[in-house]
Amino acid sequence: MVASTLAQIPAANTVSQFLSDQPELILASTQSWGELGWNVAAHAGDKPGEPLRIGERVFSKGLGHHASGSITVLLNGAFTVFDAEVGLQPCAAVGSVIFRVFVDGEQRFESPVLHSGDAPVAVHVAVAGAMELRLEAADSGDGISCDMANWANARLTRSASPAVEKADQRVDMGRFGRVVTWDANRNDGSRADRIQEFRAEDLFLERDLAGDSGGRFTLPAATNQLACVGLQWLNRRALREARLGFASATQVPPTNAVRVEGWFGESAWQGEFKPLAGNLVQAGNELVFHVAARADKGGLLQTRKLRWIFSAPNGPPVVNRPQAYTRSRWAVTNLVVQFANPDKQATAEVEITNGELLPITGKPWRVSMNSPKQLQVRYARLSPLKSDPTVLQFRLPGGAFGVAVEDVLRNGSVFLPDHGLLVTTEASKMSISEAERKVAAAKTILQEVRQMPDQTFAQAMEKTHHVAQSEGPVMLSLSCDNAKFVVERDGRVRFHTNIVTNTDWFKDAGELRPEFGEGRAQLIARQLDGGWLPSLVMTFLNAGATYSERSFVAPCDEPGTNPARLNRRSVCVTEFTLSNEQAKESPARLALNFLVNSREKKTASIAKCPQGWLVSGEQGPLALVTSAAESELTATIEGDKLVLAGMLPSQGTARCVVFLHARDEDLLNLPSFAKLRDAFESHWNAALAPAMQIQTPDPLLNDVIRSSQVRCLIDARNEAEGQRVAAWIAAMHYGPLESEAHSVIRGMAFFGHEDFSRRSLDFFIHRYNTNGFLTTGYTTFGTAWHLWTAGEHHQLYQDQTWLRAAAPEMARVGEWIVRQSDKTLQPAAEGRPESGLMPPGVIADWNAFAYHFANNAYYYAALRELGEMLTTINDPRGTMFAERAGQLRSNTLRAYHWTQARSAAVELRNGAWTPHYPSQVHSPGALADFFPGQDAGRSWCYDVEIGAHQLVPTGVMEANSREVDRMLEHMEDVQFLSDGWFDYPATTNHADWFNLGGFSKVQPYYTRNAEIYAMRDEVKPFLRSYFNSLAAMLNPEVLTLWEHFNHSGAWDKTHETGYFLHQTREMLVQERGDELWLTPLITSNWLKDGMKVAVTNAPTRFGRVSYRITSHTRDGVIEARIEPPVRSVPKAIVLRLRHPDGKALRAVTINGQPRTDFDTRKETVRITSEATKPITIRASY
Repeated sequence: MVASTLAQIPAANTVSQFLSDQPELILASTQSWGELGWNVAAHAGDKPGEPLRIGERVFSKGLGHHASGSITVLLNGAFTVFDAEVGLQPCAAVGSVIFRVFVDGEQRFESPVLHSGDAPVAVHVAVAGAMELRLEAADSGDGISCDMANWANARLTRSASPAVEKADQRVDMGRFGRVVTWDANRNDGSRADRIQEFRAEDLFLERDLAGDSGGRFTLPAATNQLACVGLQWLNRRALREARLGFASATQVPPTNAVRVEGWFGESAWQGEFKPLAGNLVQAGNELVFHVAARADKGGLLQTRKLRWIFSAPNGPPVVNRPQAYTRSRWAVTNLVVQFANPDKQATAEVEITNGELLPITGKPWRVSMNSPKQLQVRYARLSPLKSDPTVLQFRLPGGAFGVAVEDVLRNGSVFLPDHGLLVTTEASKMSISEAERKVAAAKTILQEVRQMPDQTFAQAMEKTHHVAQSEGPVMLSLSCDNAKFVVERDGRVRFHTNIVTNTDWFKDAGELRPEFGEGRAQLIARQLDGGWLPSLVMTFLNAGATYSERSFVAPCDEPGTNPARLNRRSVCVTEFTLSNEQAKESPARLALNFLVNSREKKTASIAKCPQGWLVSGEQGPLALVTSAAESELTATIEGDKLVLAGMLPSQGTARCVVFLHARDEDLLNLPSFAKLRDAFESHWNAALAPAMQIQTPDPLLNDVIRSSQVRCLIDARNEAEGQRVAAWIAAMHYGPLESEAHSVIRGMAFFGHEDFSRRSLDFFIHRYNTNGFLTTGYTTFGTAWHLWTAGEHHQLYQDQTWLRAAAPEMARVGEWIVRQSDKTLQPAAEGRPESGLMPPGVIADWNAFAYHFANNAYYYAALRELGEMLTTINDPRGTMFAERAGQLRSNTLRAYHWTQARSAAVELRNGAWTPHYPSQVHSPGALADFFPGQDAGRSWCYDVEIGAHQLVPTGVMEANSREVDRMLEHMEDVQFLSDGWFDYPATTNHADWFNLGGFSKVQPYYTRNAEIYAMRDEVKPFLRSYFNSLAAMLNPEVLTLWEHFNHSGAWDKTHETGYFLHQTREMLVQERGDELWLTPLITSNWLKDGMKVAVTNAPTRFGRVSYRITSHTRDGVIEARIEPPVRSVPKAIVLRLRHPDGKALRAVTINGQPRTDFDTRKETVRITSEATKPITIRASY
């Protein structure tokens, strides 16, 4: 049937209509932060938007957008002019945006760079006869912070004589959905939320219907004589018309007895069926429903499920396959398919989705691969909806994948060299050999990196690091202690009068607020004492006087035999030093304000005492202030503040100390400042003593490594008198999430913090619920991450006593995992790709349920590790769990290839194309296209941070497989150079791809590419990712890591820190099967003449190992001494020695004896028979 593709539009008039009043015209909207504001500014999903403002003006109408992103508007030739006033919403920081307007892909308007506070700029663009309008808000190159882009008074003027697009033959999209039935009496989906077990009865609410030989379907009827039939697609469809044909006119129900419903919700499992607005008519044996364009909550209506419900009093009705037509526009083109070096007998199978191969046969085409084949294709024209992409699906002897028709039309050709497939337009004359030469002449990012010099930390800090990451406070405490203090960048010290262990810590915190001189002082330096100790030193300057503030938390009880023990009594010590470095005397003033509750502005009282001044609240003393007796300054109490003021002589100093108690310590009987300082240093030296000790030639990196361990210890809390440790994933945000906390635990375990790791695992073991899974209120995904981490901990430490105590509970969790995967094996799942997988759910913030491949990969690792652990203690369940792990791995790979076969190939930097690597079972393509704008504009990152590459470190995929090669190539070429969240715009990333690439652009440490490079023995790519990620996230003042770019998200995010620690350990010590590798991934820059690299007490699966490498390259020698592990002997110890000038190994002696077992290409020395005793190696070049 032929019909127009025009949207339903009100009667023509020439009146301007606000876009915010016509949400059905918005085809798609994307933005890098928040949600689109309708007549309000862009806003977070859980908060209302502010009124629209630009400069001094307030607007009642418009769209509140945010860069980087676009809004695409359906015009369909019905309008003549677009008008708006554009500018930025006032924000805490100054944003900058470039506004652009495109009409049918052609740019018609571009603003200058506009900033917060600028007056609105008028936009007037002719759109007569146009089909689509795209409004783009672009970052100006300085990151997206505060890029609140308002399209105020955005309006369209309707044409008096709208253009009518020529009607093309439309395509029935019902052919690409499943024909299913549902319980007509149930409207909702899953009745479990994100932290509950998925109910088996909610998994398959639809049931596939099988057609007869004539393509008709007999419908079951419910007990109340309601019949139901419909369509379910993998993605949402912008429906325009639906049709349902019956076997005979007598079966057609009256229109007033029919409901047509669509599915609305976060996912295919979360939501409900709701009646669709529109017009239903009968046409012979058919029911025809014209779907209203506007969704119930505004915007263009899109749905992934469509169902018809009607009364069937006369027995089971027989219907034709339901039909559905969308708002896509269609065209016909001719393509040519060629194959490289085909087997003469080989054939390829070609199918199409969301389009038609002409002439239509209704079956897949089988074509010979030994000659070019021409295909005539009806395809959906490119649309921002991206819901009906026409994809050719190829099944070749070497694999199955898709090619998007639009990709061929846009590029002229698509060439997949790994599969020898070339698809071109009819006009293109490109041959296979020409395509091969084109690819060979260009390089991917990884090919370039492998030929570049090693990245260095210094270069990354110069080129990759952005100064905005220096913002943010720092938290202080003893190791794993529950008494916390926070020091802000302006010198404020935040504290509590009682122990608070939840994430609402700041709500009722007290405050010590210093004032440095009169007016605002300038912060000129902030750093850690000794480079890494958690003693914050800040220096301020005001009117010639210098003010220094030093804060640390010290134990104030006796150290005993273990200075690092938990729950010691402690006090926060803040030392203020005022100095005058001028040649003449200078006024100086320090005022100390104390608030018991900074939110309620409750002031404390200050009274003189023999030791100084005692600061008290309603519940008793809070702080003690002491001052040197010889001070030149006079102390006075002025209302609620203590003021030290006077004239400081040239080179003179004055000093006072504030002691804030943590647990009702006796402030009047504290040890001296000097003793507290000694106790502080002793505590932290003892806390790090059992761990791996590292010395590299890079002092800053050494400090970051030590400080990172300290941050994990400080951010943690404890319970049950210290028996269990809560590994918080950030200093003051989120708490000990059951998922991300295991990055912290794992990183610390691999660094030798056995006790911390065990107590942290016990914290979660204690929280297994009665069902047998783990959640602290974020996900159930953490259940898998937990068991995987527990397995790695056991491999490192082999603590059988701990394991035997924990095994019954761990096995109970394993049995829960098995029960869950059994749910998707029910008969309704037969033949479905999700059969045998874990039920759908969430794995991070995004609340949309899905069959994430990463989720299943982590559960595979969990069952594998559980099986191995139980086997070591002769628990017979170990074998069962190992077998079930293997089954889950197989099912995951099967589902992965099912989705990959339906996904369009993606392009690499060198012009080659490669099969897509999907992240969810039912999303064959980019998640940004399936779920535009979701998760605060971050849905695309679930293809990256938690995408398919997670199958590699979990062991589902082989690290060195060609599949992983292609995956990493595309991540580096495309994903890592895309626009970042809050910073790192794509234009600058591409301009400096070496320094601004190698890490993902939302939350880099979630992405485990560096770990995969380590597994693949890719030294240069590893070093680039390692240093670039660290430089991008590091606060160089206090050596903490941010969650996101541009000081966004959580400060001191130890989830990121845990990954950094693990990467550092892999760089220096790595197990590869039954071999132990030392310095496998270090930069050759660390082996320049006179440099040393040393590791002491590193835990491995074989036991603890230590080594020291000293470079004498000026003499042509590098020496190493190794103390090998003694618990078990590795098959070989492999030492990599990368000469800084690239010179090849010439000779090697081991314990004075010549050896020939070295590899000049890999730059390694292999030690076998000597691996049981101390080893001295001399490598000559």
